[in-house]
Amino acid sequence: MDVGPCNLDEIMENQTSFDLNLAIQRWREELGQSPAFRSENLDELESHLRDSTTTLQTRGLSAEEAFVVAKKRVGGGASLEAEFGKVNGTAVWLDRLFWMLIGLQVWGFVSGVIGLITRNALYFGLNSAGYDFKSHGHAFPVTLFTLVHLAGFAGSLALCWWLFCRKGQRFDRWLGRLLHRRATLALTFGALCPLSLSITPISWATQYLLVTSLGREKISGIYFSQSISGAIILLITTAALTWLTLFLARKRLRLNKA
Repeated sequence: MDVGPCNLDEIMENQTSFDLNLAIQRWREELGQSPAFRSENLDELESHLRDSTTTLQTRGLSAEEAFVVAKKRVGGGASLEAEFGKVNGTAVWLDRLFWMLIGLQVWGFVSGVIGLITRNALYFGLNSAGYDFKSHGHAFPVTLFTLVHLAGFAGSLALCWWLFCRKGQRFDRWLGRLLHRRATLALTFGALCPLSLSITPISWATQYLLVTSLGREKISGIYFSQSISGAIILLITTAALTWLTLFLARKRLRLNKA
């Protein structure tokens, strides 16, 4: 197929065309991820951005060039967040407290489910394999318990990170729709409470099944191995969470200085 010079110019122009409205929408969505901005703040900033872009275009700049310059004049995300965070301080701290509580509950539920599944799989796996604690010792079960706990810990972190970082905006909008009305608020409360509490009776049931199906020697061996593994995991998870907290704090400080 022969493409003439005019057609080639049109194709290149379409490929490099700049959508100003889409760029402004993405810029607004990026700012909207911060709790420092209310809807009226974003409306005001968008109005300033559009006015500045229009003025720059009348001076001969392209839409893309005008948008870049106007965005710099309005201010960077970190500086705007710090400025509006002082004005909307109460909203910012309410949002932080909200996500901390959500994070604690989601983390507790996710880690509880993963831990319940992996522990019991290991319990009955050792029993099915006929592992003899007297002759083989506790080194192998302790290693297995530690690896299983670490896998559960990493899986919980990965799932929570995916939920809040990757799907945070969708999750926020979905939760906002549920909590907007009293009826859906009551239904959400009625569903989440039994769901969170369900881990405990399931754990009791599996423990009872374990006690009735295994002998006293195997139970004591499993519990002893798990207690040693739990001490090791406590040290590892404490160090990992402390490092993660300091890492995020340092990253936040760098963003605020930018």
